[in-house]
Amino acid sequence: MSKLDKIKAAKRFANMITIEPIMGKAELGDFVQVPFYIYKYDDNWVAPLRAEQYKELDRTRNPFYDHAEAEFWVARRGRTPVGRIAAIVDEMWEEIHGEKAAYFGYFECENDQPMANALFDAAVNWALRQGCTRIFGPMSPNQNGIAGMLIDGFDDPPMVMMAYNPPHYAELVENYGFTKWKDLYAWKITGDEVPDRLANVVGKLEKRGRFTVRKLDMSDWTNEVARAREMFNSYEQVNNIYTPLTEAEFDNLASDLKMIVDPDLTFFAEVEGKTVGFSIAIPDANIAIKAANGRLFPIGIIKLLLAKKNIDRLRVMAMGVIEGYHGRGIDLVFYYNTYVNGLAKGYHMAEMSWVDEDNDPMNNTAKKMGAELYKTYRIYESKI
Repeated sequence: MSKLDKIKAAKRFANMITIEPIMGKAELGDFVQVPFYIYKYDDNWVAPLRAEQYKELDRTRNPFYDHAEAEFWVARRGRTPVGRIAAIVDEMWEEIHGEKAAYFGYFECENDQPMANALFDAAVNWALRQGCTRIFGPMSPNQNGIAGMLIDGFDDPPMVMMAYNPPHYAELVENYGFTKWKDLYAWKITGDEVPDRLANVVGKLEKRGRFTVRKLDMSDWTNEVARAREMFNSYEQVNNIYTPLTEAEFDNLASDLKMIVDPDLTFFAEVEGKTVGFSIAIPDANIAIKAANGRLFPIGIIKLLLAKKNIDRLRVMAMGVIEGYHGRGIDLVFYYNTYVNGLAKGYHMAEMSWVDEDNDPMNNTAKKMGAELYKTYRIYESKI
């Protein structure tokens, strides 16, 4: 082969796209690396901590995989990982919804339709082999992780545990044949004063509704976590993509959140000693995580700790009231307490997310609070 032929062959290889399943640690490293390639010039993107990504994707360590199976693929151009996808079958979904369906998740891709099509083909064909009749997503790995594809509101960086992606992703998904199933909303509220209409009604609501609201008791952490899981698994059933968190999954999540949870921003509602509602708002740790740029060591952890001082945003990540206790205004009291305590701690913006588009009570409460609908995330579906 001549020198010119070798150069041409090298160029062809450099531009060749291959889709390969994850077979070991090396390929998993490529899977984790893909978003660092996709978003290298995107200032709004927040690099996830690589160690946490490996932990989440490890099917032997993540308790989600006690009831789920998954396959992961990487797209390479030559040797460079430039795309990825996962296909997931969750026994919990089939048990709750009576449907054999698959999720697709962790989707990242250059603005390249043939590459996207090949990734989706890999996920769909795997789902078919599992006996599924529908695939939907993105769900990474399910609704209790990072759900939905951002389709509106690209100007702001994502809050902690919320999705972010380039605008072209929606076109890639829709061109493949996926259609909208459900939208999820993020509401934003800003301001340095509690709205008078809310402050004036809170006392009346508690008295008329015969409920009390108390803060999280950190000294009773184990029992508080159990109460929170019971509430979450009950009130989240209003969402179309609901699946419950097992005790192991919830404990794993609670362990991750314990370092940032604030008792002044976490509340339980009680009626005659019975827990009937739960609300948690957490500081937007993404502001600090971004400073670490994906690595805690050698100096990432120092950057993270220094950046924590700059966190001035909250995410209300879960809030609800169990069946039989709606209509008492408990949600408004939750928001009021979060608002008052958040302002006192220097938080001047809160995101309420995500809220299912069909969850009229929560969406109406957000409107009453004067919140702005500023981001929309879409769950796509396809029959297979």
